[in-house]
This record gives sequence, structure tokens and C-alpha cells, in this order.
Amino acid sequence: MGFQIPMKTTAAMDSSTIVTPGILKPAFTSATIGQAGTVQQRTNPAPAVQQRANPAPAVQQRSNPAPAVQQRANPAPAVQQRANPAPALPPLPASSTLLRRGQKFTVANKDGSVPANLKLKLDWQVMNPKCDLDASAFLLADNEKVPGEEWFVFYGQPTSPDSSIRYSGNTGKGAELLINLPKISPSIQKVTIAVTIYEAVQQHLHFGMVQNVSARIFNQMSNTELARIELTDCTSGVTALVVGELYRYKGAWKFNAVGSGVARDLAGFCAMYGIEAG
Repeated sequence: MGFQIPMKTTAAMDSSTIVTPGILKPAFTSATIGQAGTVQQRTNPAPAVQQRANPAPAVQQRSNPAPAVQQRANPAPAVQQRANPAPALPPLPASSTLLRRGQKFTVANKDGSVPANLKLKLDWQVMNPKCDLDASAFLLADNEKVPGEEWFVFYGQPTSPDSSIRYSGNTGKGAELLINLPKISPSIQKVTIAVTIYEAVQQHLHFGMVQNVSARIFNQMSNTELARIELTDCTSGVTALVVGELYRYKGAWKFNAVGSGVARDLAGFCAMYGIEAG
């Protein structure tokens, strides 16, 4: 039957609501005016006639419509409230590197050593409340496929078999992946990290309904930001984002800031990396 992606019960998942693969959870679901009064109004139209006989105030109002026009032309406060309900990212610290799409970054401490514990913090701003975003990681062998379905880390399977990567939950405005690079199995050559929209295809959702998507890499022990990428490929033709790839290179670990959108959902990613989702 294939690997079962469990259904979510709420828009925000955390580690206390994780289910094991193969167990489905229920999906969330989406006075009449009297006739006498009418006659009296028609038989005594004097106020209306008087108003037409002296239309100066109405003419003056039409000739000076500036306040109404100004109100329509300057709707900034209402737009700003809808477009920016979440705080902006903190300024780039001196310890961090702002990565452009396709740029490679060596993941290392100042002394060149490999950080034992990384935190990949993903942030986003949802414009359509139906959009429920999640992070996921695919641990790939040298054939660009997962060795088995258990090497796919997401809300329904929060820890890799070697305990090197852990999904720490979804806050509604972001998610985190905790990564221990030295613990990653020698058979794993690359870790692909993605952000997807839950049931994007079924509910006709896309990243045009999301903005300000970013990823920041921290040394978890010192809470020092090492690098960040701001994902700009948020359009109506995109249903998932490939954030980046951690990969081995000559005994070191590098991060490739992919930052590209694709027209796939979570099941589509599973198929791409060798998981048959039932």
C-alpha cells in the first residue's frame, strides 16, 4: 500500500501531537414598510421638492469631494495591517552570512570545527489562514534516494533512525529542525530540507498566499546565527519550497542555499526521493 502520510488534526502541530506512520488521523474541516406610510410619503413630497429647489449644498458637496477621494487614495493603514501581522526578522548579526540563491556555505565554527548541534529555524508569514506550513527533511544516500521511508523526517515521523535530525514542531509562524551533524549516518550524503503546505493540491493553496519565508542556521550550543536565506520564490505556481541542502564535501559539511519553488506537495516530494506514499 505504501507509506502513509498521516493527516493533521489542527493547523499547528507539535511534538505532543505526533503520530506514528501508518496511523491516519481525522482531517480538519474546513422588515417591510407599511402601505399607508408609503402613500403618505408620496402625497407629501414637500421636503424633497424643497431640497431640489435649493440644491446649493448638494452641488457644493459634489464640487469639493477631496476628503472622500483622499480617503480612498490613502488606505495604507488597513493594507499595512493585513500585510504585516508578524514581526520582521532581526537584523543580520556580524556572525551570520546572508546567502543568495545557489550560494554554498561551509558549516563550521570559527576554529573550523563542525558544530555538534545545529538549529535550522524556519519562519513564514501566512496571508491565507487556510495555509498550514510544515518543514521536512529527507536524508539521502549517494543515489539521491532515502535508504528507507524511516529516513524521512516530518511532523508524523519526528526523528531520524540515527537520532541526528529531529523535527521540533510547528508554531503556526515557523518550525525548527534540530541537527546533530556528527551523528548523521555515514551512509547519508545529503539532507534536503523543504517547506510544504498541508493539503495544498486538495485545497488549491499555494505560496502566493505566503510571504516572508526564511531559514536561519544557528549553532545551537551558543545560539549564534551562522547563516540565513530569505526565500523569495513565493508565487501562485509554487506549492512547496526547497530551502536548501546539507551535504558532505571533503570531510566537511556544506549548505547549498537552493531557495527554489516547485509544483509538488509532500507526497510529490516523497515520490521524488524514493518513498511511495499510499
